[in-house]
Parts: sequence; structure tokens; C-alpha cells
Amino acid sequence: MRKRVWQGQLLLLLYQAVPIGAERDSSGKYRVTVGFGAGQWENQRFDCQGNLVSASQVPYSSWGAQLDAWPSPQVRVTGFGGTFQPQPEDESAQDYYGPFGGGLVAFEGHYFGLGAGVMGISGYDGQLVPSGYLRLGSIYSAHFRADLFPPTPVLGSTGWFRAGVGYRDGRERRTSGFLGIAIPPIYGEDAMFTGSVRLPVGRRLAVHLDAIVGPGKEHTQGGAAFGLRYDFGR
Repeated sequence: MRKRVWQGQLLLLLYQAVPIGAERDSSGKYRVTVGFGAGQWENQRFDCQGNLVSASQVPYSSWGAQLDAWPSPQVRVTGFGGTFQPQPEDESAQDYYGPFGGGLVAFEGHYFGLGAGVMGISGYDGQLVPSGYLRLGSIYSAHFRADLFPPTPVLGSTGWFRAGVGYRDGRERRTSGFLGIAIPPIYGEDAMFTGSVRLPVGRRLAVHLDAIVGPGKEHTQGGAAFGLRYDFGR
């Protein structure tokens, strides 16, 4: 009788300490990010010989939201949307005024990540464009990362294409970031520097900061975005 009681207590201890906790930690998690940003692009116009005709300022503001979900530890599904409001000085500048949004599905292995999706942009120059994601290196430390039309609650806050060094971009609630080169919305053709950082400020809350800056032909280009990210679910 004592042997059965001892065995029952051991099984209860194992049941509480191992299977249930491990199963919950390995299932999906969710993150919601809301953000706002503003800045200035430079609209560049060239003649048929490639000579600069004009360079005008394009102030803008943007805001929106993004949801990241992990149905499994190695699959990330992202949806995002918001509004982009440029105010170009030149009426002939590309117009992307209005809502934007899209989605992306990515495989997130330990040392390799790959994703694909689609993004919709408004305005008379608006269109539906493919988005992509590539990571080479550990998701828990420094790695190479490249994004084409990356998911974002603030359009253009890290450029329409970026490539550089990322740091800790997984499911863990830890400080993470990115630093690299970016191509801005196609008002011009000058490469820019971009960076982002996520700083936990609580058990489930984190601050998200993006910045992009670089030269234009006549005007400096740049922008910044601020966001709040909330993690929930297991």
C-alpha cells in the first residue's frame, strides 16, 4: 500500500512539473504592435539623360498596427495595416496616400529563416507587391537579415528594402534590434541607414523604436517611428 502511494505521488509530481508546462511553452504566442511615425523623403526627377531636374520635399506621417502569431515554434504569421499620409510639395510626385496592409508567413528555424507574403499600397501609384524575409544565423543572437517590403505598422519606417545585422528577433521577450542599409519609398534612389530596437519595459510590454536617415540630392531624408508591443498567449 505504501509503495502505491509513493508511486502515485511521484507520477503526480512528474505530471505537474514536466508534460503540461513543456507543452504550453512550445505552443503559439501572439504580439500586437501599434505605432506612429513621421519624417521626410525627397522626390527626385530626372530627364532622359539621367540629369537631375528637381528635388522636392515630401513630408509624411503614418500609423497603424501589426499582429504576429506563432501557430508553432517555427512558424510565424504576420498581418499588418495602417495609413500613410505624404504631403509632397511637387504635385507630380508619386502618391501613396491612403491605407496600406498585407501579410507574411515565415519559417523560423534556429539558424535559418525564410518568409514570403504580399503588401498593398494605396494612391494612383499604388499597387500590390510581394514581400520577403531572409535570415542567416542564430535567431537568439547576431545574424544577417534582409527584408523586402517588411511588415510594419508605420509604412517606410525602415525602408521598402533593408539588409543588415539583426540581433535576437525570436519569440523571447528580450531586447532585440537591427542595423543596416535601406532603400526608401521610390521618391528617390539614394540608400539610407536604418536601425530599430525593441526594449522590454514590463513582463508583456515593450517599446519599439525605428529610425531611417540618409542624404538626398538637395534635402536630407529621414524618419522615426515609436511603437508599443504587447505580448500575450502561450
